[in-house]
Amino acid sequence: MRCIIAMLLWVSYSSTAQQHIVMGVHNFPPYFVMQGSDNCAGEAVELTRSILQRDNVKLTTICATPARLYKMLQRGEVDLTINIKHTRALPDNVSFVATPYVQLSLVLLTHGAAVAREKLPTIAAIRGFDYHGQRQLLADKGYGFIDLPDSISAVEMFIKGRSSALLTYEAPFNHYLQQHGLPFAAHYKCQLLEHIDAFFVVSDQSVHKAYIDEKLSQHANKEQLSYFAQ
Repeated sequence: MRCIIAMLLWVSYSSTAQQHIVMGVHNFPPYFVMQGSDNCAGEAVELTRSILQRDNVKLTTICATPARLYKMLQRGEVDLTINIKHTRALPDNVSFVATPYVQLSLVLLTHGAAVAREKLPTIAAIRGFDYHGQRQLLADKGYGFIDLPDSISAVEMFIKGRSSALLTYEAPFNHYLQQHGLPFAAHYKCQLLEHIDAFFVVSDQSVHKAYIDEKLSQHANKEQLSYFAQ
């Protein structure tokens, strides 16, 4: 039976028919970058394309908010994305490639003046992200959350002083400062909460699941990678 399944997969991907693998992208630079509703790019997209794309296999992208992407993964409308393992909004019918894509640093940034002024600051964060349980820990302490669609919206809310704190992964925050030529302001305070690995997430509903798993795992093993992002 396994031989028959393997043969069918081989025939499918060695035929002349074009196969389309869809990667879900949200605004999380430098790994994912959204430049308009139909222009998704970034380091992770280019690396994934270089591994999965062949003459008869094309990687395309869909730009969406994380909350929408999780629903699309559940329905198999998106074949894969990149995410940490313990996001509560992730559907049950997904699997993870064993080698992590990247290690993320989760930080809590605050405006020094706002912290002095407010006993419990308001925190800008991404809607649908529980940040490995840190959202609940902070909410239990009485912190209020302002939920935004993606990482850059949350960063901008904080930079403009419309929230007194920001719960974020360090990479998109630093990328935003670099892209806009902004220094790390003297009144910002940064607390490292934890390091968290992010993985390729593959929908179990995807007809390309076996191919995606095989090609990504082969690449990681061949290159002896600890993380895909080097």
